[in-house]
Amino acid sequence: MNGTWGVASVAAAMVGAAATPWLTTCGLAQLSRVDAVQPGLLLASAAAGGGAGAAAIVTSHRAGTWWLAPALLVWGCALVAGAACDAVTQRVPTPLVRQSAVGTGVLLTVGLAVHGDWRGLLLSGAAAAVAGAVLLLCWRFAGAGFGDVRLATLGGLGLGHATHHGLLLALVAFTVITLTQAVITLMRGGDRQSTFPYGPALTVGFLLAATL
Repeated sequence: MNGTWGVASVAAAMVGAAATPWLTTCGLAQLSRVDAVQPGLLLASAAAGGGAGAAAIVTSHRAGTWWLAPALLVWGCALVAGAACDAVTQRVPTPLVRQSAVGTGVLLTVGLAVHGDWRGLLLSGAAAAVAGAVLLLCWRFAGAGFGDVRLATLGGLGLGHATHHGLLLALVAFTVITLTQAVITLMRGGDRQSTFPYGPALTVGFLLAATL
């Protein structure tokens, strides 16, 4: 990555760190859970949002086009904000995810069309459909919430340029995080009927898949 891309990565990280806590606050307001807005949560979402911003530039650099960066920046910040809301309420704000999916879709369509990357655009749509379908099965059989289905559909939009290596590492990360959450839940006296948020694990997985 040359100097221009490096500077862009730092700038995107700063934008992500600033925008994500605001998006998190908006999401919690949509859930009528403004009481859950705490300094620790906002700090964590800022740090993760900064990482998502940098990841947007890294992925754009690997894809060879600046036009992908705006869509991935919106995508990554929205994923982190949705996951942050899910972490403290076990609910994903529908308006935030829906509006972010529309915004990401429009930016992806414009950016990749200008670049002439029709394959990337097609794969983005296919990945969103597949991710949503997989989480729909988890909603039906594994206790995931329908908000997780929406979040996964949004997450799939960023995978138009994912590699097999990235997808494999993302699957491993998602599995490890989910199993860890399950073990912690059981150690705290929960049982197989207990629920825990899938949003953070999904977000980590999607960001890894898109970036690596």
